[in-house]
Amino acid sequence: MLAILCPMASEAAGIRRALAGAAGADATLDIAGIGRRNIAAAVARAAAGGAHAIIIAGFGGGLDPNRRTGDLHIASEFRIADAPDGRAVPADARLSAQLRAVAPDAVGGPSVTVAALAQPEYKAALWQAGAGVTVNMEDYWAADAAADAGIPFAAIRAVLDTAGQALPEYLAPDDAGGVRPASIAATLPMHPARAPELVRLARQSRLAQHRLSDAVIGALGALTLAADCPAGAAR
Repeated sequence: MLAILCPMASEAAGIRRALAGAAGADATLDIAGIGRRNIAAAVARAAAGGAHAIIIAGFGGGLDPNRRTGDLHIASEFRIADAPDGRAVPADARLSAQLRAVAPDAVGGPSVTVAALAQPEYKAALWQAGAGVTVNMEDYWAADAAADAGIPFAAIRAVLDTAGQALPEYLAPDDAGGVRPASIAATLPMHPARAPELVRLARQSRLAQHRLSDAVIGALGALTLAADCPAGAAR
């Protein structure tokens, strides 16, 4: 069985619809939540449910100034920001190859995991240090947990915010690891200046979701086959 983990519901919408219409697809979808605690719990659920392979499908922040919203990144390895020992967990080569087969324009290279929203100055510093191509809040912790469980793991990210784009702090995750769009929308009468920013982010989210969903859905058959044959997966 393949376990697909999406940190946010907005990342999962297209994948959920495809799975609902794919009779017999040996795959599950879990809206994991944002951050270390939530993604580690999701990996544990996948392992307990008998998953033979795990992928994260989500949005990421661009570190490479050449990356645009909707560009895909299939990570070669997973790093944690500011780790003094430079620790990294490699992506499963077989799962990554299945994703690249349907997304040949996706870039490779490392992804880097951070603890909070990464703003342009920090993104620039990570890029200059060669930390990775995109930034997220889950990949390293999921890869580490999957490695401990002996389960092949890969990740595909669609760029949401570009390297020079700041994300508003009111979109930061809450204590439960989530962002509540309804709560944000409710503040608009008091903060009408937020409207253009939110409209822009909504458009970017739709583009990123479309690219992400197309890639995962296109690779679904091969990914589930790879999940059924874990002994052949490269580690």
